Amino acid sequence: MRHLARVSVLGSLLATALLAAGLGSSPATPKKDYFTEDESDLIRDAQELALRVPAYFKLAERRLVFLGLMQQSEKEKEKERKDEQRRLKEQQKEGTAPSTKKPAEDPLAYLADFTRSELLRAYSQAIDEVMSNIDDAYGRKLDVRNPLEDLEKFLRQTMPLVEKFQPKNDSERAALDDAMEKAKEALNSTREALAIVPKTEKKRR
Repeated sequence: MRHLARVSVLGSLLATALLAAGLGSSPATPKKDYFTEDESDLIRDAQELALRVPAYFKLAERRLVFLGLMQQSEKEKEKERKDEQRRLKEQQKEGTAPSTKKPAEDPLAYLADFTRSELLRAYSQAIDEVMSNIDDAYGRKLDVRNPLEDLEKFLRQTMPLVEKFQPKNDSERAALDDAMEKAKEALNSTREALAIVPKTEKKRR
């Protein structure tokens, strides 16, 4: 992640906001990754910020669905299945997946390999990564207004859902507390950033 030292006057408040969410400086120790290798590939494939931010939101929402905190419509489930089929075909064409491999009947079944605590921590990681990517884009003087608005909306919609999580042990309680603290800090920071980042006149794709 690039540091915010290069950001100009406009970025001073944004830097403060991002630092409040734990960004703007390199962590002393590597953080544990709560995404699978396939999910990391999905993120790497989403090169543009406009694609990467929704990709992180999707990974976070998958966890909330699997935990029973969020519902998926039949249309959303069908889209998940089609996305899984398309991705598997691409992997088979590239030779990174066996030609005999079949797409999973339940695209979210792989999440059973994670504990409930890990699923919550992946939600926190997604927020961290989105903030980091926005930070990086802003430092390169790219337009970040739409991603900030999307992050603010995502946090508003998912925080009440995460808050309903019922921890069964200390590990889950700690993961819930961390997730809510991270989300609240990110929401406050994002709103501060939105107050200084000018609205874009560009239409969304």
